Amino acid sequence: MNKLKNYKNEIEQFAFEELERFYTGDKPVVFERLNTSGTGDEFVIDHTEKSYVIRGNTSRSLLYGVYKLIEKVEGLVFLDLEKEKKIGIQGLTNTYEGKPKFSRRGNVFETIDDIPFLKRMLDAGTKNGLNEVFFTFFLWDEVKEALLPEIKKRGIDVTLGGHSLRYLLAKANGVSVSGKVAADGAVNDLVGEETEFTAANALKNQDFLQDEKAQQSVIEVIVSYCEAEPVISRISLWPEDVGAKGEEAKLFLTQYMAFTEKLQQALAAAGLQVKVEHIVYNAGLSWEMLERKEQPVSSADVLYAYWGRNYAHSYESERDERAWESLMDWRGSTDKQITVFEYYSDHFMLSELFPLLFKRIAADIEKYKEAGCDGIVNLVVPLHKIAKAQPHMEQYDYQQYQQLNNIVFARSLWEGVETVPYLLSPPMQQLAEELEHIFAQNSQYNAVFFPSRVVEAKNPEAKREVLALLSKMEQLLQKEQIEAPLQQYVESLQRVVQTTKLRWEAL
Repeated sequence: MNKLKNYKNEIEQFAFEELERFYTGDKPVVFERLNTSGTGDEFVIDHTEKSYVIRGNTSRSLLYGVYKLIEKVEGLVFLDLEKEKKIGIQGLTNTYEGKPKFSRRGNVFETIDDIPFLKRMLDAGTKNGLNEVFFTFFLWDEVKEALLPEIKKRGIDVTLGGHSLRYLLAKANGVSVSGKVAADGAVNDLVGEETEFTAANALKNQDFLQDEKAQQSVIEVIVSYCEAEPVISRISLWPEDVGAKGEEAKLFLTQYMAFTEKLQQALAAAGLQVKVEHIVYNAGLSWEMLERKEQPVSSADVLYAYWGRNYAHSYESERDERAWESLMDWRGSTDKQITVFEYYSDHFMLSELFPLLFKRIAADIEKYKEAGCDGIVNLVVPLHKIAKAQPHMEQYDYQQYQQLNNIVFARSLWEGVETVPYLLSPPMQQLAEELEHIFAQNSQYNAVFFPSRVVEAKNPEAKREVLALLSKMEQLLQKEQIEAPLQQYVESLQRVVQTTKLRWEAL
């Protein structure tokens, strides 16, 4: 093989190493700049008699071009966390143009400290066009040493933030807290269980947002993180996950956005080119934290995180329509970047009755694109420890199941990229549609019942309704001859449905 090694940095060097790993042809592959002033991830692949020429705006876009070349001329796609999949070789007869639909495309990890899994997610995400990974500060402290080499050689942007405020305050006050302890506290918050860390570091959003000294101490800690590691490109620090109500709600957004602007100014003063965004979200299902209601906008970017959608439909229910109107209001009120935060791989929100959301994801992405959003990030949440400890969950591989949605998400963020036909045979595509139609309905109950969910069976008033849904699920899962990659997934769902149905029947 004759490949021209004209790389200029470790990202391009890695691109050539990946080329060496997967490309078996004799025709040379040349890297060139597409637009010397360009900053986006666009790339083109030209096929000449003498060579393949990959042109990209950035080193990262050249890496994307390598993976697309491998897909086209070697017939390899990277849909799984473990290995590539062979498909029919398509070849290249004309110039191929790689165009992302959004400038920001990422995965969010809040508490998962499984290093091998995170490495596989970084690898598969990059191979399918993601360009960002988002960590809480406490998770970053746990995993950064192992992940930094993987992140740097792929040119992936890092966002730090999430619900890390208690952790940062503890660090600012000189309290030694491990990232693992803070992560355990964040996980237990979901089910209302107190840990030693959360008890010792109780925090009210209102108190912090009125305490200038505390804010300054947290800002100083954040600046030190960014100075220590140049891969950090964005800070997205959220308040604690508690809904604001009454008089507190009236001041919340004003004070929170003012804090993010102070942080933005401090980073700029330190000579750091790090973006800052503020979240708008319905913590504790609080509309006051999601809706602008004539609130003046901030100079910071916006992360829009509506928790509790009914994923069986688009924004069609009365509640979901209200959330869509809020997003449109924010979009129409600011010229800053707006990123949508989605939950397609969230095993808490969607639960062990985990739905495939292939059609919903594709439709959502087009809807967000038409609305003028600038990015989408997908949250990856593991099974809660309570679920893991149950006998019927022993064979439940959440990492592979969440990836079914995540891979469709990642590839759908690019123009003209197929996924589902490569992932599933035609009969399995039909089954996936049926699974989506039935199992996505689970999400509407999880939001209404929050923090309990369908799998916990704690709402007798919904017994008849939920049992009817579970019966539909049970009937659908009785199909024979299920092919990979759905075989193990369907078998796991059968066990979850059976156990959940028995719980509801016992109410």
